[in-house]
Amino acid sequence: MQTTKMNTQSKKRGKNANRKTVVSDIAGQEARDAARAEIPEEAPIESQKTADEECPFIDQPTVHPETDVRLLDLNKIINSTYNPRKNFREETLLELAESIKQSGVLQPICVRPRDEGFEIVYGERRYWAAAMAGLQFIPALIRELSDAEAEDAAITENLQREDVRPREEAAAYKRALQSGRHTIESLVGKFGKSEAYIRSRLKLCELIDALAGMLDKEDISVGVATEIAKYPADIQQEVYDDHFAEGCYSSWKTARIKEIARRLYERYMTKLESYNFDKTECLSCQHNTANQVLFKDECAGGCAGCQNRECMIRKNNEFLVQKAVKLLKGDPRTTLATGGETPAAVLDALEKEGYHVEELEYSVYHYDKGPQMPDAPQAEEFESEEDFTEAKEEYEAKMAAFAEETQRLEFDISEGRVRKYAIIGNLDIEIRYEEIEDEEREVTVNEGQDDEHKVFVTVVPPSPLEGLLQQDRRNREICYEHITTDMKRVFLDVKVANKPLQKEEQQMFYYAVMQRVMSNSKLRQCGFRPKEGSYLTDREQFAAAGRITVKQQAALVRAFLVDYFRSAAPEYGCTDETLLTGMMCRFADMNFTEQSQKVQQEYLQVYERRKARLQEQIDALQAKAEAEELAVSMQEAPDFEPEELPDLLPDETPDAEPSPEPLIIPMDPNIEPDTRMPEEMKTAA
Repeated sequence: MQTTKMNTQSKKRGKNANRKTVVSDIAGQEARDAARAEIPEEAPIESQKTADEECPFIDQPTVHPETDVRLLDLNKIINSTYNPRKNFREETLLELAESIKQSGVLQPICVRPRDEGFEIVYGERRYWAAAMAGLQFIPALIRELSDAEAEDAAITENLQREDVRPREEAAAYKRALQSGRHTIESLVGKFGKSEAYIRSRLKLCELIDALAGMLDKEDISVGVATEIAKYPADIQQEVYDDHFAEGCYSSWKTARIKEIARRLYERYMTKLESYNFDKTECLSCQHNTANQVLFKDECAGGCAGCQNRECMIRKNNEFLVQKAVKLLKGDPRTTLATGGETPAAVLDALEKEGYHVEELEYSVYHYDKGPQMPDAPQAEEFESEEDFTEAKEEYEAKMAAFAEETQRLEFDISEGRVRKYAIIGNLDIEIRYEEIEDEEREVTVNEGQDDEHKVFVTVVPPSPLEGLLQQDRRNREICYEHITTDMKRVFLDVKVANKPLQKEEQQMFYYAVMQRVMSNSKLRQCGFRPKEGSYLTDREQFAAAGRITVKQQAALVRAFLVDYFRSAAPEYGCTDETLLTGMMCRFADMNFTEQSQKVQQEYLQVYERRKARLQEQIDALQAKAEAEELAVSMQEAPDFEPEELPDLLPDETPDAEPSPEPLIIPMDPNIEPDTRMPEEMKTAA
């Protein structure tokens, strides 16, 4: 049949690939198929008299002012690719279909020629409803339109409809902007909407799926959805989970739009006025709500917020790091500290640069703020000259007391009796002070063989310079404690090599043998097995040692040293001068070079950075002390002409300063191990 052939061709061309399934479920499908076999695919309205008489077209309008309106077979029409309305509610389509059955299609759809058929420009909803009503033909206005013209016509027609849904309207505005043929300003002039309205609609395109579904189902109003859509996706998700999801603890579903807008701004907006960094760039930033039309009501009082949380956090962290470093360099006696509110990124950044941040033992409020400078009186604040004069005298007295307290505080800090903290908070840094009391320690005194007793000694707090030197020593210990700990992990996984022994290894071995006794299992691993029984006797071990091979010797020495270092090396109080730690690192360098260097470099680099920062503070304090001593000596010493220093002869050039010793002290190559066999072992052999 003709209809069957036409449908097959249409399917091959993909003309009806996007047709909604609702069309296939309409009533009267069989009757429509029968009618299609007798009526032409395309015909002008005036040529349809016979068809009208036999089967009246209730969808045909009584008057069509357009001369190019024709009745087109629905089967020759394909879906629009430009229609911003992608979803049609079945209940509304059924209502429209029933209306079409009663009154016909009162408004023609618009199509454009496409291959052997026609493509819908606008009127797709009427097209689907006509199909559901069982119609074969639909009045259509045929236009020759380019892709751009078709898209603009579809957008314009759908936006001008009264029943367009908010997200469909938003999609239409977005598509118009993406086409490059429109701007916000041109859309304002074209559709008579305000800029705020269009921007708020565009924001609906950024709704998360959960809230978008609620809007489509009309579970939330477009006003509520618009307010939530102003915020990033992470905040939207949080708002949905806390206030709109099923079973949420605090529902906002019944709240007014203005109340929801207020709650959102107060709870989720990052307020610029709360931060202390330089906000010059923020004044013109697009994320500043003061520069957005959508937040004109919230920012009416001058309070602006930032929508870019990531940028805000980054700027705040940079501000805290820079201020902390500036405070420390301004006064090297300052101790950087945290009370638990410091952002982790700030701590990491300071530690990476070698700055130590101490964790406070008590709450921030336990520490004193220090002297507070009084406010100077203003003449306009007083009724009479006498009152102003009296206030100035009082102010001068307070300033004198303030200066005295400040001077005494500076002296106590220099003497180590008061500690100055720069406590890094979440938004700013606060200077606080802690008084350090003298410590009583119990010390054992031995004045003779039988005269041993204990006494209590008062320990004076160290000066800032002594404290920095102590911190450097402790940092050094921490460095090698980490090296020792991680090196032990390396020894757990390494394989013993059988390459020839080095002289230093032999030296380590003979030293270690005097400290440790190898287990029988280790001896078995090195190739020593008993003739009888399950373990080697002392005589068997001695006899085996006398005829040991080079490979067995190498394996024995290295296995012993691995076990020895793994269990004997301490994880605290380590320095590069510690003999055992130095040997362990040297042995690892010779046998497990890559793993050893990785462990050492990681912690040595941290130590060097810390050392550099402490040295800056030490140099600053020493320079200050030298300047003070010079000033005192200049005041006390009489005026005299300095003696001219004699010129140095070529052979009298002072020697250069000796280079510092390496962190890892190499073994002394001149020390030879004692290889002599004890007399008792000779007898046993």
